[in-house]
Amino acid sequence: MVVDQQSLLEKQDRLEELQRSDDGEERLNESFIVLTIGASLIASLGLVADNNAVIIGAMVVAPWILPLRVAVFAILIGQARLLSRSLITLVAGAGITLILSMGLLGLIARTQGVLVVEALPEQIIARLEPNTFDLGIALAAGAIATYAKVNPGAVSSMAGTAIAVALVPPVCVMGLMLSGPDISSAQGPALLYAANMLGILIGGITVLAIREPYFRDKLRRRRRSRLPVLLALGLAVIVGQKLYGRYDQYRFKLNTEVAQKKIESEIRYYLKNETLTFGANDAVELEKVVFDWPNYWEQNQAPSFQVVVRSLDPKLPSYKQVQNIQDTINSRLSGQFPGLELQMQVQRINVSVVEGTEVDIEVDLEQIFNDADTSLVQAQVLEDEPKDRAENLIERTVCSQTDC
Repeated sequence: MVVDQQSLLEKQDRLEELQRSDDGEERLNESFIVLTIGASLIASLGLVADNNAVIIGAMVVAPWILPLRVAVFAILIGQARLLSRSLITLVAGAGITLILSMGLLGLIARTQGVLVVEALPEQIIARLEPNTFDLGIALAAGAIATYAKVNPGAVSSMAGTAIAVALVPPVCVMGLMLSGPDISSAQGPALLYAANMLGILIGGITVLAIREPYFRDKLRRRRRSRLPVLLALGLAVIVGQKLYGRYDQYRFKLNTEVAQKKIESEIRYYLKNETLTFGANDAVELEKVVFDWPNYWEQNQAPSFQVVVRSLDPKLPSYKQVQNIQDTINSRLSGQFPGLELQMQVQRINVSVVEGTEVDIEVDLEQIFNDADTSLVQAQVLEDEPKDRAENLIERTVCSQTDC
């Protein structure tokens, strides 16, 4: 019985120690607001400028990881008031960032022409298409952030955790897209933000439950502690399903790009080097080859490619020539890409040649260029002679005086 009492006292001391370490981190105070405003401005400007180093700086400045860790602690001990304060602080931080990025920087960037939908910076594009990898990163980052809190020896990893989890940049991208307004594009960063939040919560809860026996007992015995955990897991499953759909799109895009580059290079080489129609025909000049590949939603459609040629003969290349080349290309592709068939289209640009009268084609270029160099030297001498004569005349005039 004494052992049990001693164990209870040790658990209570450990709980009080963790409570003291988290004291005040969930509050919406001046420090949190100032750091949030600074991080939002830095991240938004870095995204528009496509500067990764600036964005990383914003991740380090952002204080959002602090109330998130308190939320993990509040869920496990079942303190609803502490959890609500943490969530209110997080919502306020996201609201400040969204207003700044959408209302201030987004509108200014679009009116000044530095933020164009057709040419978005790479740092913004990277956050428009999240996938399951992002949820995995958030789980690991949340686990490390919580471990660093309960283990003082791992405090040095906090900066790296803040960089890895990246809560502020997705909200900034969401605001920049909404300033368009481009609601469909804003869904991607919103999903990324939700995945990061849930990943940190679940990762932190897992670490505390494994490392601290007190919290493990709380999860087993108290429904108030289990309910938020189950809710977070349910939301994570929903977000994970949406992210997996985007991961499937990402995988399709990656595989398609690899195959596209290989197919395009082979077709271009074949047309230029192995066909008489385009490679060894003075009447037809191959200008460019344009490929039209279906996207993820059109993957059941056959791709096509268009050959643009300049032709002296409006009948070249003929339908038969085009069909034979298309059949040969598809026959070659069938071995490596079974079932893939490309439709070939040829755009003919008729060219007429206008020439002057014929000239003597047999000339001695070396002699001509040598004569041209000699004539240039003589011309330079002739140009300098009048100046020299004038100088000599002045000298003779001066020296004709009696005192010369």
